[in-house]
Amino acid sequence: MGKLGKKARKFAKKNLQSVEKKNRKQKPFLKRKFAKRDGRRDAQDEEEEKMIEQPLKKRCIEESPKDIVIDAVFDKDEGVVVLDGGDSDSDGYLTEDSDLTNALVNGTQGKISETKLKKQSRKLARLNKKMVDETDSDAMKRKVLSGSVLSSFSNLVDEEQSVQALTSLLNWYRAACHYGHEASGITSPGYDIEDSETFANVMIFVLQKADHTFKSVLGLSGSANKEKVLKLNNNNPKWDSVKPLIKSFFRSTIHLVKQAADLEITVFAFAQLRVSIVFFAAFPELLNKLIKLSVDLWVTGEETLSHQAFLILKDIAIVFNSECFDACFINMYKALLHDCDSPKTNSEQRLPLLRDSLVELCSQDMQRSYTKASVSITQLAKLLKMALATKNKEAVEKIHSEHYTSCLDLWVSFIAANVQGNDLQSLLYTVIQVINGVATLFIGPRYLLLRVKCIQWLNHLSRASGIFIPIASLVLDMLEYKTTNEGEKQKKKLEAVSTVKLPKNWLKSQNFQEQCIFSVIELLANHFAQWSFHISFPEFATISIMRLKKFNERSTMEGLKRVVKRFIEQVELNIEFVQMKRDEAAFSPNDQQAIETFLQLEKRSKTAPYTQYYQNIVDKGLGTKVKK
Repeated sequence: MGKLGKKARKFAKKNLQSVEKKNRKQKPFLKRKFAKRDGRRDAQDEEEEKMIEQPLKKRCIEESPKDIVIDAVFDKDEGVVVLDGGDSDSDGYLTEDSDLTNALVNGTQGKISETKLKKQSRKLARLNKKMVDETDSDAMKRKVLSGSVLSSFSNLVDEEQSVQALTSLLNWYRAACHYGHEASGITSPGYDIEDSETFANVMIFVLQKADHTFKSVLGLSGSANKEKVLKLNNNNPKWDSVKPLIKSFFRSTIHLVKQAADLEITVFAFAQLRVSIVFFAAFPELLNKLIKLSVDLWVTGEETLSHQAFLILKDIAIVFNSECFDACFINMYKALLHDCDSPKTNSEQRLPLLRDSLVELCSQDMQRSYTKASVSITQLAKLLKMALATKNKEAVEKIHSEHYTSCLDLWVSFIAANVQGNDLQSLLYTVIQVINGVATLFIGPRYLLLRVKCIQWLNHLSRASGIFIPIASLVLDMLEYKTTNEGEKQKKKLEAVSTVKLPKNWLKSQNFQEQCIFSVIELLANHFAQWSFHISFPEFATISIMRLKKFNERSTMEGLKRVVKRFIEQVELNIEFVQMKRDEAAFSPNDQQAIETFLQLEKRSKTAPYTQYYQNIVDKGLGTKVKK
């Protein structure tokens, strides 16, 4: 770099020195100033980060198992039907043609046309006004239904579809349904029934003929849908005359179903209501009452009545589609889980029937059911995740409750029933993860029944979906439960003591020792039976056989050792059989199609030794079955 010129040196001497001196003075000040500013910025940033992190930590701390309620995952309003149409609260008697009624009640019998009856009734009315004293007026106001009068009305309804005659019969039917249960504040105009035979006959006749008469008068076919019924509301004189009769019939029959002590009558009345389901489109309030009543009887009723109630709910869901499917499903879902909280003597047989019928209902609308299942399973997974992460006592107790396991059992059955032909893979894999999580959360011997149930679920899903789900490690861990043979046999069955957690005194009993081994053999036998003809059977069965042999070497219970030894022998024979067929195969390991058809003919024949061995286990069992 060359030297500066004279003018440049003079300018630098005059100006640059002062600038350098100024910079030297300001440099420490600027350092201190920016250091303070940077410090304030760092502190401010730390505070902001703390403010961001704090709500996250707070949310984690505040989240509680109480916030996860399994049976409250759906909106309360979803359980109520909302349809167009009105429905008054009146539950009184129908206004009828008094001339026709008086004529028949006062002795006119046989086949008489309505015109002649009206003429005769007017004459009778005039005579009655002259002959009746004030003291006898109350008695004459009573309308007594005798067998002959019922016959006359029945003929008019059967042969002429007489609305007037049906109106009178519906009033007597109402009196019969409310016999001994008349609501306070409703004054009976005096509908009496002569004897018990007539009492029964009027109920049977109305229940059998009402729906047919309604549809005949309205010109509807047996396959009428709700749209046709709702169209009748548009200034249709026939509908205006028949609508009060239909409502009266529904109200009386619902009351009868609620109050009747005779099971046969209740089932018959329910079956006749089912025939007239389509007319409930005009009476949304009555439809809601019918759904609630049906759900209650579905859960609490005797098996025949429960099944009839379910058929009504199923028909409602089909006829009214989306308007009622949610209401039926949600009410049934909550009723099922609520019933699980109070197990009864017949719960072991009844709960599977309730579960299967609810699965059948869900299968009617896969799109809506998928959404419901997804919401419910998400709640189950959320609670499990919390329990696994925090070991929160309340969360753990909720998971090994009847509530949780019954809900999980429902969705396992739903997925297994519909996985073929429907896109349920997401639900399937989520449920498998939840089941594995539950099985690993409860590893002690007191949770034997829960672990067995989890493995049964996995086997069920594997068989239904055709997907291999490894369960051997979960099963074989049960061999490691430390037990002694010092205990005595318990008199009670193992499954009758507890459905989820066994009492400590059972762990030393012979029942428990036997149940552990029998459960291992039954579960593995089920698992192997599904894959006994698969080309890779020798590989995935070998480790299980090795562990069972080690167990037999150290076991001192001779009776159980024989059961295990027989199982080992059968599996080894099947390993040799598959290995031999595999060695004879001419296809390449890369030929996927050939692998999928490997031994399928032998599988369909059901004559293989292991298949027959497994069938013997299914038919006879190894001992006390484990059920939840």
